[in-house]
Amino acid sequence: MKKSTPQESLTLIDLEQPRAGFGRFISSWFFRAGETNILVDPGPAGTIVQLTKALGELQVDRLDLILLTHIHLDHGGGVAELLKTYPGAQVICHPRGVEHMANPDRLWDVSLKNLGWIAEMYGRPGPVPKECLHFRERIETGGLTIECVDTPGHAPHHLAFKAGDIVFAGEAAGIYLGLDDGFYLRLDAPPGGFHYPAYRRSLETIAALDASLLCFAHWGSTRECRKVMAVAIEQADLWMALSMKHAGQADGNFEERVLEELLVTDPGLARLSSLPDEIRIRERTVLPVSVSGMKRHLPGRQ
Repeated sequence: MKKSTPQESLTLIDLEQPRAGFGRFISSWFFRAGETNILVDPGPAGTIVQLTKALGELQVDRLDLILLTHIHLDHGGGVAELLKTYPGAQVICHPRGVEHMANPDRLWDVSLKNLGWIAEMYGRPGPVPKECLHFRERIETGGLTIECVDTPGHAPHHLAFKAGDIVFAGEAAGIYLGLDDGFYLRLDAPPGGFHYPAYRRSLETIAALDASLLCFAHWGSTRECRKVMAVAIEQADLWMALSMKHAGQADGNFEERVLEELLVTDPGLARLSSLPDEIRIRERTVLPVSVSGMKRHLPGRQ
């Protein structure tokens, strides 16, 4: 488990999963606004022990707010378990996610179907009491205004949070990893749930926010907010254009053909070869899955 501090009162907690390539993958963010303790995305149920240990090392004796960018297992799956340690916390999530958090059986079944062993690695989410689940468009706390920004696309229940000049983007702009010679960025399009037009609009929404620090759920942060978001928008347009180009692929190799072109034209993927070996292998494994997520927007698809 690693921690880093991009700026005062803000800490990234790396929730390393028990699988090669799944370090530097899930970011849980802790920050303080005055006397208010806030956590963004506690991560999956399977690593709540890691998280509570890290919070203990930060001398966090209570959590006041848990902000969920979305309810997927790797972001909100551990909320119920975390509340056993921090029972006084209010959980802020999208209204469309409340019922799934309170009754997670369907979420678990769909996750098992779509993710298989990855869902099992994350762990089964427990039910969150409805009285703990809230949504407010603006939260005033500790001298800070937190804006909840509707950012669907990756998921219909996705929010970004603007806390002062920091934006917690969740997965609305994809998968990010800062490198010595730039950064890696990948559009994340989960098959079945991804909605490209909404995703594209959400990128523009985030790009228009006045921010000095952009924090990702996967993984890390950047002060090059405008540059990264410009690449994210260019990337989304390219993925859609190449998906349309290969929509009629007769030999059934849609993902292979699209990915072949992306690897030589996508500015976000340009530093794939610079990733640490285990992370590069992970990304090469999941890239075709994200490409497959574009299929629902092709002619003749529902």
